[in-house]
Amino acid sequence: MASSVAILNPDLFRRLVPLVMLYSGRLGTALIGLLILPVFSRQLGTEQFGAVAVILSMQALLVMLDLGLSVSVGRDVASLKNEQIFRARAMLVHAEKILVRLYGALMGVALLLNPWLDMPLNSATLLAVILLFGLVTHQNICQVALLARQDYVWAGAAQLVGVVSRHLLTLAGFHLIEATLDVFVWTQLLGAVLFAVSTRMRLLAKLPETSSEILLSSQPAARRLSMALLLQGVAGACVMQLDKPIVGALTGAAQTAPYYLATVLSLTPLTFLAGPMVQFFQPKLMAALSKDEVSLEARQLRFFLSSIVATAFVPGLLLWLAAGPVTELWLRGLPEQPLVAEYTRVIVVGATIGALGYVPHVLLVARQEYAFLASSSSLLTLMTLLATTWAAWRGDVRMVCYIYAVYHVTAAVVLWWRARTLDATLRRVLAPATPMALMACAGFAGACFLLQHLLH
Repeated sequence: MASSVAILNPDLFRRLVPLVMLYSGRLGTALIGLLILPVFSRQLGTEQFGAVAVILSMQALLVMLDLGLSVSVGRDVASLKNEQIFRARAMLVHAEKILVRLYGALMGVALLLNPWLDMPLNSATLLAVILLFGLVTHQNICQVALLARQDYVWAGAAQLVGVVSRHLLTLAGFHLIEATLDVFVWTQLLGAVLFAVSTRMRLLAKLPETSSEILLSSQPAARRLSMALLLQGVAGACVMQLDKPIVGALTGAAQTAPYYLATVLSLTPLTFLAGPMVQFFQPKLMAALSKDEVSLEARQLRFFLSSIVATAFVPGLLLWLAAGPVTELWLRGLPEQPLVAEYTRVIVVGATIGALGYVPHVLLVARQEYAFLASSSSLLTLMTLLATTWAAWRGDVRMVCYIYAVYHVTAAVVLWWRARTLDATLRRVLAPATPMALMACAGFAGACFLLQHLLH
């Protein structure tokens, strides 16, 4: 009887709805992506799908190269202080001007170079690709700000509807026109326009109006965005997205397709299961840190770490164990399936352990440790991409998978070390969480080792 009352508790229901909507958006996006990629691969063929993989990777790369605006705006909105909310709106307006100039310049350069570049796109479609990149980058900044404002319900629903609509438009285009790379680009662009406009309108409705005086006083600060934020964004974008173009350039499109599919599948538990937990707890932890409430910080951190273990380690272990059957069900007889399963088992181990880095990263962003984040991520990115280039030049894509597994683990270790040694407050907050994180790593590694021997 007591349990049924608890379930029907309106306060508990209100707390669960935002998290459920975040998961609905993330999981729906994951399922649509996992289901649609094999369809695209079949309809477009290996060569054209390899080009699609490069476009999607470059799109994700440029989304992360936002001059640190998503981090800055998200942190200001999460603080819930009126003057910082005004600044966030001013930065949004300024960011839109920067994006217009940046992507306008890219369009001009692309038109000039296109006659000399051996690309499978005509000039109009190439411009559409660049416009698609700009719209998705702008939409991501707005989405981060909405999540920081804790508008979880709308953000989750919009993410799901946006991804579904883009893919449905593409499938409709394939059916009604032709399954070509040009049709893929133009239908994706149409969906991106609708999604970006609706997200911006929602964000502006959630932020107070900015007077001209506030806007003008905020513009110099926006122009002087920390170089550390820029370097951090560039490093993170490069390390997570440039591996596909490098592999494609040095080994060919046929090798890129299975590697791209394996990275998508391997990062699914992090992106779509652990990701909503980061979005849910980050604003709460930042608010607690801004008020210097150590007991609240420690409690929120324990919940955060427990959720990461539950949403990353358990699914990661299951994916490692069932990589073969999962890829067979997913790819349904595609010739790349054995390679995708092999690569997935390598990458998912490092990515799962690396998920623990979410916890110290949130704390370091709250402490504005942008210089350290930039320097450490830049060094790790340089080492990882150099190693990736060497492995791809040798034609060893499996070695690239091992390199990225090591990268994920190393990044998490570096972040934990910095957070533990930064100041006394974070040391106290992390004291009970550190043994829990170590136990989770040991349990995951031990389970993989044991299952490996039992299976063989």
